[in-house]
Amino acid sequence: MKVLFLGAEVAPFVTVGGLSQVMYFLPRALNEKGNDVRIFMPKYGSIDSSQSKKTRKWKLKKEIEKLNVPIENIQSKSKIKTSQGVLICNIKSYPKTRKTVHTYFLENREYYELRANLYGYNDDHVRFALLSKGCLEWLMIMEEYCAKKDKRGWMPDVIHCNDWHTGYFVELARTSKRYAKFLARIPVVFTVHNFLYQGNYDFQYGNHKERDTGKTLLAPLLSPKLQLQNALLRGIINADIVNTVSPTYAIEVQTPQYGAGLENILQSIRGKFTGILNGLDTKEFNPATDPIIHKKYSSVNFSTKRLENKLDLQRLFSLEPNPRNLLLAISGRLSQQKGLDILLKIIPHLLSQRKNIQLLVLGSGSEQYRDHISRLAKEYPKQIGLHLRSDFRLPRKFFSGVDMILIPSTFEPGGIVALEALRYGAVPLVRRTGGLNDIVVDFDPVKKTGNGFSFINNDPWDFFATIIEALAVYKQPVLWEQLVSNCMSYDFSWKYSATQYQNLYKNVIEVRRRTTSIMPHLAYKQPLEQ
Repeated sequence: MKVLFLGAEVAPFVTVGGLSQVMYFLPRALNEKGNDVRIFMPKYGSIDSSQSKKTRKWKLKKEIEKLNVPIENIQSKSKIKTSQGVLICNIKSYPKTRKTVHTYFLENREYYELRANLYGYNDDHVRFALLSKGCLEWLMIMEEYCAKKDKRGWMPDVIHCNDWHTGYFVELARTSKRYAKFLARIPVVFTVHNFLYQGNYDFQYGNHKERDTGKTLLAPLLSPKLQLQNALLRGIINADIVNTVSPTYAIEVQTPQYGAGLENILQSIRGKFTGILNGLDTKEFNPATDPIIHKKYSSVNFSTKRLENKLDLQRLFSLEPNPRNLLLAISGRLSQQKGLDILLKIIPHLLSQRKNIQLLVLGSGSEQYRDHISRLAKEYPKQIGLHLRSDFRLPRKFFSGVDMILIPSTFEPGGIVALEALRYGAVPLVRRTGGLNDIVVDFDPVKKTGNGFSFINNDPWDFFATIIEALAVYKQPVLWEQLVSNCMSYDFSWKYSATQYQNLYKNVIEVRRRTTSIMPHLAYKQPLEQ
């Protein structure tokens, strides 16, 4: 299949959050399965900056110069004239390499190149609506090339949009007469990585009387109305299929507790809504080759090597280097979402009653949580070790040596920390929510199956009881070694996720083909309100 990915950030060109990693690893994994995958993204100023020797200069090829992107929502397919109001862009590309798939860049000085950051501007809605329109205009040219059998032409079999930044694309591809006809047979998949982020406006707490329903025409690029239109909502309504980053999160967001105000619309489209768990780069996260960890190991020789790593961590944080002590860890953002409230309630009880338990805490976050945990560290200096700042190297050292990773999250769409911990043999103890529910299988000491421990209620004493349950297993070395072996044997690679996406694409292509063959008029969806 030919697959086009559209997104705001893609590693290794630019990276801010987890989206860039998905946009990097998933297309690569799909390419390795024989698909022709390409990416369309903005060309930020930092991408080819040569002012710093530390910044890689990407040599981009010119594809299209002076692409006129209409400001208004033109309905005809006729050529756009500058007199009609346009933003002038260029299209550049970077070829497929061993580490990257073929990537196209939308270049515009005002909205991308002259900006120091990827996000955080008052006109972010304009910037990403421009990305969507620029991609649509580029696809029009690609379609014309293909019709003329021009070798420069390339048209996808499926278009895969990601997060609110591309919701504008999904809507215009289905509601604009300029684009809907030539895209009629091409399905659009819309992946939402976190439903809290819906656009460049706080739609959840905004004026309820002016709340966007997604049923009006999309406003022009420079209209003040555009910011008040919910790009995520509109992408959800108009996509052929919507998915999120884990099956459990797909169920949770259909409730008021997790839906961020979109639960009703998500319930109404549940027939086209699903969840696929994100993968892990098993080459990058590999204890057998990782240069960062103290002692490398595999699933064959982990017991002695992980023990050496544990002792190294205990010494590094000035804790008693005792292999019999249960070494716990927290790694990530210190926030309410990560379950810090219930963690801080149980720590004094846990450490005062069990002197053989030690806790390492790594991460930055809210000042109130950092202050609280710093006070606890002074109260239990022989049992708590802290590193309250971001660090690229330390998480892997944690995973390679600690006995358990604690993840008591209030909600967790994907659960990447649990995947990384399992890869290194650190047993995850999680609250059963979102991706964590799909990753962790409770250990059964009789059948010797499972890869971790979990609790259900967002309650500190449920959390406390589960730690004590895990401690009982830890005191039986043969059982614990079996559990660690189980952790390292689970396959959460991107290859598995790519297979699921490949099947999703095949199904949605067939559904779209049948729908447009039987009912051609459905190729264009007229908004209900003008």
